[in-house]
Amino acid sequence: MQLVRVAKGNPTISLTNEIDLASAGTIASALEPLVAAGGPVTIDLSGVTFMDSTGIHLLVEAAAALGDRGCIIVHGAQGSAARVLEIMQFGSLKPNVHLIDCDVLAATG
Repeated sequence: MQLVRVAKGNPTISLTNEIDLASAGTIASALEPLVAAGGPVTIDLSGVTFMDSTGIHLLVEAAAALGDRGCIIVHGAQGSAARVLEIMQFGSLKPNVHLIDCDVLAATG
């Protein structure tokens, strides 16, 4: 089971499966060096099948840690993950959080 894949260059983290308390530590560890470096951090949620408030909290914490040094770009949320982001009004929680409603980054195989 692949949970996190980090692309170098233009930093993108592709998350899969479930984002919850059990996966929070792994995701936070993957985000930490990218947030420390600053700049935009793209998070591809197209492979996420479930996300609870733990996922929202992780993303908001990353945006807060970036502050004015960068932004969090959330891309490709679908299904229940997209509904959670919508219910929580994720795109308006922090000024440096951007939610892109698109599944272009979805894995094809």
